[in-house]
Amino acid sequence: MLLAEASAGSTGRAPRATATERARRQVAALVVVFYLLLIFEGALRKWLLISWGQPLFFIRDPFVLAIYWLAVRYGFYPRGNLLAAAALAFGFLGLVLIVVQATGVAATIDKWPLLAAYGWRNYFLYIPLPFVIGEALRPADLERIARIAFLLAVPIAALVVLQFRAPLEAPINVGFGASLAQQFHGLSIDMNHTRPMGTFTSDVGQKEFVVTSLAMLIALWVMPAARRYLARWQMIVVTVALLTCLALSGSRGAMLASGLVMLGAVASAAVVRRVAARTIVVPALIVVLAVALFPILFPEGYSAFLTRWTEAQVSETQVFAWGFFGRVFYAFYDFFHFLGSTPFSGYGLGLAGNASLILGVTIPGFTGWAESDWSRHIVDLGPLLGMTFIGFRIALVIWLAGMCVSGARRSGNPLPIILFASCAFELLTGQITGHGTVNGFTWLFTGLTLVAARTEVAQPMVQSARGPAIAATPFPNLLR
Repeated sequence: MLLAEASAGSTGRAPRATATERARRQVAALVVVFYLLLIFEGALRKWLLISWGQPLFFIRDPFVLAIYWLAVRYGFYPRGNLLAAAALAFGFLGLVLIVVQATGVAATIDKWPLLAAYGWRNYFLYIPLPFVIGEALRPADLERIARIAFLLAVPIAALVVLQFRAPLEAPINVGFGASLAQQFHGLSIDMNHTRPMGTFTSDVGQKEFVVTSLAMLIALWVMPAARRYLARWQMIVVTVALLTCLALSGSRGAMLASGLVMLGAVASAAVVRRVAARTIVVPALIVVLAVALFPILFPEGYSAFLTRWTEAQVSETQVFAWGFFGRVFYAFYDFFHFLGSTPFSGYGLGLAGNASLILGVTIPGFTGWAESDWSRHIVDLGPLLGMTFIGFRIALVIWLAGMCVSGARRSGNPLPIILFASCAFELLTGQITGHGTVNGFTWLFTGLTLVAARTEVAQPMVQSARGPAIAATPFPNLLR
């Protein structure tokens, strides 16, 4: 071995990567593919492979299974972590539950076997993914995903502008499907403007892309210039692109989620003292500029958003005491309404999801509507397993928060806390079992948050010796 090392040193060639390191790189590459498919799956379904719309919904799954195979073979799964063990246990319990439910109410529903497979996938297939990502990926892999997001933000912003200005039924909005079943009709802001969906099949997916990209960008803005991997002008361009997407989104949820990201940056000042001033000043400056310029640069978007907010507020105030915020908090207690009436083993896995509504499936004996994810857990899984799964989500958020605070304090980098702010609400009570894109984004960025939290020391992303060379490059470091 010593002779081999001496020979490698004398020839100037680095030793070949070990099999484990090669496998780790393969996992990182598959995660990048997973992220790209999250973004472009909708474009394939709307504009390119119209007749393959339903099968393409599962296009990410083979890559996830390949990640798991590498994780099992090369040990990229944490041992001794109770939450990671629970993630696997839930998958097994879900299969047992399907067998039990096949003898109950679900057995009377013709389409339930398909919904059961779909439901198991939405609930349990992706849960181990963040733990594998946290073990296998490195900060450089997280940086690569951030670069991809920043690069795509500009063309996606241009697409959003075109969608906002186009008629509601234009192909750029609903796709090229010949029939209504093949088209994707999103929600509208008003009678003349749709909620732009970008490359996704719903505005919810577009929201996830913008909010997570904004989190990575804000974390970059608050870092010292020597530790950034983009030039300032590039960061300005990406900031304008993401704020354009927000301004024309017509989505109160996107605005609220972006606000949580900004609050996460400000809150990180209490943990990362060396950049405390920047974590307060930079987000505040961006928010002030965005609010001031919104009605000037996008008067139509501003007017449409105000109309949407006012009309929704009036409607929600009739139901919830606190209007929009009452609706948000409703997700935390709505599930109590189903505890006393739901069978012990649930009505059937997948019956309370969006696919059930699309297929026109009705549940015998069930008269309510599980609007929130926690309510969906009770209906799908039954009171006992449903409450256990809710407890798992709460425990995961608490554990991840502790990891992020510890990681930010140790590394001197606010990125873990800011990334946590971008996915914590979805992880806690968002539609991770009811919406496929939310499912993918939430579990992916939970894993990337773990990567950021486990970085021991914040290393300069851009070495000072390379400063002059980078400054002289037309597109410095953007695609490295």
